Amino acid sequence: MATPTIRMTSKLPVFVAVVLLLLQIFSPAPPIMFLLLSMVSVLGVGYVWVRQLARGVSIQRKRRYGWAQVGDLIQERWIMHNDAWVPVLWAEIQERTDMAGYDASRAIGLGAQSSITWTTSGSCLQRGVFTLGPLDVVMGDPFGLFTVRLHYAYTDTFVIYPSIVALPTLVEPRGVARGNSRANLRSLELTTNASTVRQYVPGDALNRIHWRTTARRSQPDQESIFVKEYDLEPTGDVWIIADMHAAVHAGQGVESTEEYAVTLAASLANQLLRENLAVGLITHAKEPIVVAPRKGQQHLWELLTALSPLHATAAQPLDELLTLFEPAITRNMSIAVITPSSDVAWIEGLGLLLRHGVHVTALLLDAASFGGEGNTAGVLGALADLGVPAHVVDKGARFQSLLQKRQQQPEFKVLGTGRVVVAKEGEAADWVPVGMAGGGS
Repeated sequence: MATPTIRMTSKLPVFVAVVLLLLQIFSPAPPIMFLLLSMVSVLGVGYVWVRQLARGVSIQRKRRYGWAQVGDLIQERWIMHNDAWVPVLWAEIQERTDMAGYDASRAIGLGAQSSITWTTSGSCLQRGVFTLGPLDVVMGDPFGLFTVRLHYAYTDTFVIYPSIVALPTLVEPRGVARGNSRANLRSLELTTNASTVRQYVPGDALNRIHWRTTARRSQPDQESIFVKEYDLEPTGDVWIIADMHAAVHAGQGVESTEEYAVTLAASLANQLLRENLAVGLITHAKEPIVVAPRKGQQHLWELLTALSPLHATAAQPLDELLTLFEPAITRNMSIAVITPSSDVAWIEGLGLLLRHGVHVTALLLDAASFGGEGNTAGVLGALADLGVPAHVVDKGARFQSLLQKRQQQPEFKVLGTGRVVVAKEGEAADWVPVGMAGGGS
């Protein structure tokens, strides 16, 4: 419901009416009486007019989608009703939002006992969680003496998810390498690796029975049923660790290491989840953020929800973040570290993880190309000494959309040094976002 507020634009008409009244009392004259009646009539008509508008005008807004991705469009449908007996000569709609690239404010007119519909649209330029509203509708009388403001205090949240782009194979989790490998650890669930057999016990699933072994080992005087035992999958969970330490990031807006890091994390999560891997997220802003590893595309929305409002505001460096979450990272896991940091202190924490049997891949953002400080050469050398594969992403790296990738060859390549570069020289370097079903355009 709207809260109406009626105000006079100026106190001068009231002052003039009071002066005319005093003159008429102390020095009556027909012209003075005519002016006094005219002024009182104008004030009365103006006040009644805005009172009618305050009671009869209402506005509705309907959004086409509840969320979008960077690069999508936000569209809203507006319906304004006027049930009053007087027309809306002018109305200024003032919509307040903190979302860049979208402004629904406008001026409009409306007849008596009628309605009007229009559509507004804007570009989703920046990821994040934004607020639409509150809303004010300002109207006035024909003489400009009074204004009525309808205040709609209701606000709504609109989420813009990060872009998801096509990536080359930057992370190869443990167990994905060519050839056969086993974890040599027993699993209570079915996996692709059957290691041995044992005798059947009550409660074993029938689909675990190994009929060939049962037929071969059964004795004439007794029947024995054997079931298969499975090894754990050699591919464990994949943790994506995004460094949001404020001191190491550089650039502004979409051309910043912060935005590249979030886009890389979102795109990498989408890529790994499509490969049926369990993906988790470890990052930090003012407080540490953890999303437990899970499989399935539905889990992607949990990761995107955590990444959408993420900004480089953390005071904690990457080496402290690794130390803090070391107990949660166990054997047979894989880690992808995304960071623009050129401080080799965080690499010491990787050494401890490697001794625990964790597979690590580093995605390094070249802060110098974004106008910051630091040199990735020293970090690459330290990672090479540990045998950790690393890739360097510069400002302006081009990544194709997933739809384009199906139709033609990728326009990027990974050099032997791990640097991601444009395969076709001379083309404009940009990020091409990929829309997802249910979102924006």
